[in-house]
Amino acid sequence: MPETTSCAPQYRRRPSVISRKHAGSFRRAASLCRGAATVFVCGAALVLGACGPSGGSERVTLPPTPVLSIRSTWAVVKSPLLRVRDAASNQSTVLSHIRMGAVMEVLTRGDKEDSVESETAYWYRIDYQGLKGWVFGSYIELFDTRAKADKFASSLQ
Repeated sequence: MPETTSCAPQYRRRPSVISRKHAGSFRRAASLCRGAATVFVCGAALVLGACGPSGGSERVTLPPTPVLSIRSTWAVVKSPLLRVRDAASNQSTVLSHIRMGAVMEVLTRGDKEDSVESETAYWYRIDYQGLKGWVFGSYIELFDTRAKADKFASSLQ
């Protein structure tokens, strides 16, 4: 049988050397890792076993999870003067006011709709030039890009 050679460099592995001083610590750490692996495997078996067919079934309801987004959402103020509040409520403290045509980044949307002055909309947490707070959705126009928001803002002025 012909001998084959490899172009890849051959490396020798140095034997691991553990001093007697650290050998006890190493054995304890290895024991803990084996114990953690056992707990993980047993836990996974319990979870997977619970998902199989069984006599009774229990319905589990989870709370809504916000959708993570990589893209930013932008908003433009469409009312003459918009109040920025410290919480998503009409009763919360007003932090500042923003004028019509201002472009701001939307950080998040509140989880439920609210009614303010016979308008129903969500509250939005915004960042306007470093000012972070909540604004009511019926007084802003939302856009998926900054360019579209800037174009709309220029049409208001």
